[in-house]
Amino acid sequence: MKDHIEKETHSPALKKGYGIFGEACKVMLENDLHSPASIDHALLREMVLLDDDSAPYLYSSVRRYDMQKHELFEFSQQFAWHSERETIQNAAEFTRKIAYSYDVDFKDMLFGGTEAQILERGTDWCADMARVGAVLLGCLGIPCRIVHLIDTTRAYNGHVVCEAYYENRWGVVDFIHGYVFYDTAPISAYRLLKDKTTLMEYPDEYRDLYSAAAISEYDPTDEKNDYTVSRPNDYYMKLIYSEE
Repeated sequence: MKDHIEKETHSPALKKGYGIFGEACKVMLENDLHSPASIDHALLREMVLLDDDSAPYLYSSVRRYDMQKHELFEFSQQFAWHSERETIQNAAEFTRKIAYSYDVDFKDMLFGGTEAQILERGTDWCADMARVGAVLLGCLGIPCRIVHLIDTTRAYNGHVVCEAYYENRWGVVDFIHGYVFYDTAPISAYRLLKDKTTLMEYPDEYRDLYSAAAISEYDPTDEKNDYTVSRPNDYYMKLIYSEE
């Protein structure tokens, strides 16, 4: 199946929301440490399970937003290069360096907020950095959406990356690790779910994250988006510190 289908297709009965990965993940996602009213929870409530039924619909169209008035528009232009692929790599390397140099104890971390606030304080929290990446690319004219990953073999193990649309295809970009998935063309989340050979060079724990995925469309220009900043909640405090 091609990563992108030019013709718009009818929307199937999509599986959406907190419960699409099963009951254990549902509890974890409902207790996500972002503010309940925030855009971050809205993205979880609206995420669509990526599977054989939904893929034709999810890859049938591309949404673009007018980002010229976004507060990070001018800032993002520094990453523009000769090709969209190089531009994406520049942005991903920038966010990777932030994540890898971030050194704040979990109990003292802040979550959510605007993308500018996230960049100002730094983060290694994948969901926050995915939003940053989506905005940077959007400001550069490259459509980008959020991809939620779950390792279905290991409890409470997930990750958030993005899919960018360039070279007429969707391709996964990991803004925490700086990965831009590409061979002869961008590699979509759907392909990574179906063909694990593409992930053979990556660590087992990373490869296993591509057990299940869901896609959220993020519109940074929506005035209704709530960017409340939050701190760790009791659920995540117990979850994080019980693993140490």
